[in-house]
Amino acid sequence: MNILEGIIQEIKTEGTLSVVRVESRGVLITALIIEAPENMKYLRTGNIVNTMFKETEVILARDFKSLISIRNRLHCTVEGFECGGILCKVKLNFSGRTIQSVITREAFDELKIQRMDKIIAMIKTTEVSLAPHD
Repeated sequence: MNILEGIIQEIKTEGTLSVVRVESRGVLITALIIEAPENMKYLRTGNIVNTMFKETEVILARDFKSLISIRNRLHCTVEGFECGGILCKVKLNFSGRTIQSVITREAFDELKIQRMDKIIAMIKTTEVSLAPHD
């Protein structure tokens, strides 16, 4: 599980759905929460929270400039990788923090990923969870 600490910047609520924007290392990370903020005390503007997302939910792209609905785009550098015949785990540096992505070997080879490459890690808003910061 990838975890990045951040500060809640904005909360928009409609019924029991909330879109929460969290600033982490100079980047806004957006999460869709299926719960009204009044039911979760830690969901307040200015609070420190942990944003969490699975390695399997991190999409990797090179030189991506097209329009896309994915809101969360983290500019990273490849720290390293471990590849098997089917899957590869790619370790990324995002502003001094390590996050990881698990992609297919085919995608890894197609992207020609090497150490120190610049990569964009993308995570759908619906795949980001929030938790209180300890």
